[in-house]
Amino acid sequence: MLMAAVTGFISCKKDQPTTVNIEGLINFMAGDVKIVDGGKVSDAKVGDTIKQGMTVKTGSRAVADIYFGDSFIRILENSSVVMTELIRNVADNGENSEFYIENGKMFSRVTRKLVDGEKFRVSTPTSVAGVRGTEFIVSEENGKSNIACIDGVVVVKEQGSDDSTYKELEAGKEADVEKGKPISVTELKEQNRANIKKIKDDIRAIREDIRRKFEEQRDEIRQAVIDERAKSKQAVEDQKAKDKANIQAIKDDIKGQQDEIKADLSAKKDEQLDAVKDLKKTDIKSVVPEIKKFDSTLNK
Repeated sequence: MLMAAVTGFISCKKDQPTTVNIEGLINFMAGDVKIVDGGKVSDAKVGDTIKQGMTVKTGSRAVADIYFGDSFIRILENSSVVMTELIRNVADNGENSEFYIENGKMFSRVTRKLVDGEKFRVSTPTSVAGVRGTEFIVSEENGKSNIACIDGVVVVKEQGSDDSTYKELEAGKEADVEKGKPISVTELKEQNRANIKKIKDDIRAIREDIRRKFEEQRDEIRQAVIDERAKSKQAVEDQKAKDKANIQAIKDDIKGQQDEIKADLSAKKDEQLDAVKDLKKTDIKSVVPEIKKFDSTLNK
């Protein structure tokens, strides 16, 4: 029996999953954004859940911000990004995230430093970029990738090449990757600097807008509470006044009934007194019986 119990326990332990899926959340979006899930295409909206295997597509002048716990991505306009891998290891709680840019641009922010065994990778048809806590932009267009490192360090290689070919890209640098050609590393170009500034300004504006809306909602909630309290207080006062009026009406009704009873009793008393008075006034003679005189004369 003990052996069976131990065996069952081991079996249950083996049946437990070693990984769980990570889910993202669309926090902000603008323009035409689509979600492709299992061949089904739907319009995206703020609050939608993004899962492994889904593809997010943006149209002209459209963006989508997606949060994955400590990580954040912004898919820029005219882009198509596949959520290739979104999993967390149960044993060490480490995360593996990989995104595949079919075309377009994507900004990534990893706010914490990844530990051994964790992965945050962005791939394209021509390149692979891996990070350990940084901000960077990856773009893919016409068979050519550009990786711009904003903060931290990014390692870059050509798609399909050995991991030993990874080239380190420091903050303020960018790399062009094209199949069959050496990776070209240069200082950030003005266009990428402008893109980075715009993205950061947008993020700052979004945060400010969220903060403002939160404060407005907080003020609205506070005012609603005040109004509700005033309304409740007024309702209590109105009910008190109504109850007082009802009580007064009952008292008045009782008093009216008492007055009617008193008046009725008084009237009956007056009637009785009048009857007594009438009795006293009655002619006693009229009630004395007639007595015939006795004739004392005898017939002789």
